[in-house]
Amino acid sequence: MTSKMKFYEFSQNNSGGSFDVDEKICHRLFIEAESEGEAIKKAEIIGVYFDGVNKGIDCQCCGDRWYGCDEVEFPHYSGEESIEGVAQFYADRYGWTTPDARIFYVDDSIKEVFIKK
Repeated sequence: MTSKMKFYEFSQNNSGGSFDVDEKICHRLFIEAESEGEAIKKAEIIGVYFDGVNKGIDCQCCGDRWYGCDEVEFPHYSGEESIEGVAQFYADRYGWTTPDARIFYVDDSIKEVFIKK
Protein backbone atom coordinates (compact mmCIF):
# COMPACT_ATOMS: atom_id res chain seq x y z
CA MET A 1 0.00 0.00 0.00
CA THR A 2 1.40 3.41 -0.95
CA SER A 3 0.86 6.66 0.87
CA LYS A 4 -1.07 9.41 -0.79
CA MET A 5 1.04 12.43 -1.66
CA LYS A 6 0.06 15.73 -0.06
CA PHE A 7 1.10 19.32 -0.54
CA TYR A 8 2.66 21.41 2.20
CA GLU A 9 2.82 25.21 2.16
CA PHE A 10 5.83 27.22 3.32
CA SER A 11 5.32 30.98 3.54
CA GLN A 12 7.99 33.63 3.92
CA ASN A 13 7.80 36.69 6.17
CA ASN A 14 9.52 39.84 4.89
CA SER A 15 11.98 39.87 7.78
CA GLY A 16 14.16 42.96 7.58
CA GLY A 17 11.76 44.54 5.09
CA SER A 18 12.37 42.28 2.10
CA PHE A 19 11.74 38.79 0.81
CA ASP A 20 14.47 36.38 -0.24
CA VAL A 21 14.05 35.31 -3.87
CA ASP A 22 16.37 33.18 -5.99
CA GLU A 23 16.10 30.26 -8.42
CA LYS A 24 14.52 28.10 -5.70
CA ILE A 25 12.76 30.25 -3.11
CA CYS A 26 10.15 33.00 -3.29
CA HIS A 27 7.31 34.23 -1.08
CA ARG A 28 5.31 30.99 -1.03
CA LEU A 29 6.39 27.41 -1.71
CA PHE A 30 4.27 24.30 -2.09
CA ILE A 31 6.06 20.98 -1.72
CA GLU A 32 4.57 17.61 -2.62
CA ALA A 33 5.57 14.91 -0.13
CA GLU A 34 4.25 11.89 1.74
CA SER A 35 4.62 13.55 5.15
CA GLU A 36 5.27 16.87 6.85
CA GLY A 37 8.73 15.68 7.90
CA GLU A 38 9.63 14.81 4.31
CA ALA A 39 8.34 18.20 3.12
CA ILE A 40 10.44 20.01 5.74
CA LYS A 41 13.58 18.12 4.65
CA LYS A 42 12.94 19.06 1.01
CA ALA A 43 12.26 22.67 1.99
CA GLU A 44 15.54 22.90 3.90
CA ILE A 45 17.42 21.58 0.86
CA ILE A 46 15.73 24.27 -1.25
CA GLY A 47 16.81 27.01 1.17
CA VAL A 48 14.08 27.32 3.79
CA TYR A 49 15.34 27.64 7.37
CA PHE A 50 13.69 28.00 10.73
CA ASP A 51 14.47 29.90 13.96
CA GLY A 52 16.29 32.64 12.04
CA VAL A 53 15.99 35.19 14.85
CA ASN A 54 17.57 32.83 17.40
CA LYS A 55 20.35 32.04 14.90
CA GLY A 56 21.01 35.76 14.29
CA ILE A 57 19.97 35.52 10.62
CA ASP A 58 16.64 37.36 10.76
CA CYS A 59 15.54 40.72 12.14
CA GLN A 60 14.46 40.49 15.80
CA CYS A 61 11.74 43.12 15.43
CA CYS A 62 10.28 41.56 12.24
CA GLY A 63 10.56 37.95 13.32
CA ASP A 64 11.61 34.74 11.63
CA ARG A 65 11.67 34.72 7.83
CA TRP A 66 10.06 31.30 7.40
CA TYR A 67 6.92 30.11 9.08
CA GLY A 68 6.37 26.42 9.75
CA CYS A 69 4.51 24.42 7.14
CA ASP A 70 0.84 23.67 6.76
CA GLU A 71 -0.77 20.82 4.89
CA VAL A 72 -2.93 22.13 2.05
CA GLU A 73 -6.48 20.84 2.37
CA PHE A 74 -8.79 20.33 -0.62
CA PRO A 75 -11.12 21.86 -1.33
CA HIS A 76 -9.13 24.85 -0.11
CA TYR A 77 -10.99 27.56 1.82
CA SER A 78 -10.63 29.71 -1.32
CA GLY A 79 -12.76 27.15 -3.16
CA GLU A 80 -9.82 25.93 -5.24
CA GLU A 81 -9.55 22.18 -5.75
CA SER A 82 -6.01 21.91 -7.18
CA ILE A 83 -2.59 22.99 -5.94
CA GLU A 84 -2.19 25.11 -9.07
CA GLY A 85 -5.43 26.92 -8.22
CA VAL A 86 -4.37 27.46 -4.61
CA ALA A 87 -0.98 28.83 -5.69
CA GLN A 88 -2.68 31.18 -8.16
CA PHE A 89 -5.13 32.32 -5.48
CA TYR A 90 -2.23 33.39 -3.23
CA ALA A 91 -0.24 34.93 -6.10
CA ASP A 92 -3.22 37.05 -7.13
CA ARG A 93 -4.00 38.01 -3.55
CA TYR A 94 -0.48 38.96 -2.44
CA GLY A 95 1.87 39.10 -5.45
CA TRP A 96 4.89 40.24 -3.45
CA THR A 97 7.70 38.42 -5.30
CA THR A 98 8.50 37.26 -8.82
CA PRO A 99 7.53 34.49 -9.10
CA ASP A 100 4.90 34.73 -6.39
CA ALA A 101 4.82 30.99 -5.69
CA ARG A 102 6.60 27.81 -6.70
CA ILE A 103 5.20 24.30 -6.66
CA PHE A 104 7.72 21.49 -6.17
CA TYR A 105 6.26 18.20 -7.36
CA VAL A 106 7.46 14.80 -6.19
CA ASP A 107 8.73 14.04 -9.73
CA ASP A 108 11.21 16.97 -9.31
CA SER A 109 9.35 19.24 -11.71
CA ILE A 110 8.76 22.82 -10.59
CA LYS A 111 5.97 25.19 -11.59
CA GLU A 112 6.35 28.93 -11.11
CA VAL A 113 3.18 30.93 -10.48
CA PHE A 114 2.88 34.65 -11.21
CA ILE A 115 0.20 37.20 -10.40
CA LYS A 116 -2.31 37.56 -13.23
CA LYS A 117 -2.48 41.15 -14.33
